[in-house]
Amino acid sequence: MSAENLDLLKSSLILMVSGMGMTFLFLIVQVIFTNLSSKWTAKFAYLLPEPAPKKVPKPAAPAKPKAVAEPEAEDTAVVAAIIAAIQHYQG
Repeated sequence: MSAENLDLLKSSLILMVSGMGMTFLFLIVQVIFTNLSSKWTAKFAYLLPEPAPKKVPKPAAPAKPKAVAEPEAEDTAVVAAIIAAIQHYQG
């Protein structure tokens, strides 16, 4: 390796370490200010009222099961369509 390549490698390492150090320093400062602001806003939390809890609606009563002996007109139409389709594809 030539002296010029070593200087470039040294400069790139210094730049990398300083960049990572600045990022680490910024994150530390951000954590500190986030903790301070959460403590500061907790002192004034009484100024904002808590939202009222939402009432959970009662579930509707389950529908009565249909009687087997009394199919509705809609059910008979579906059964007729199924039978027609089976007969069409079988024959």
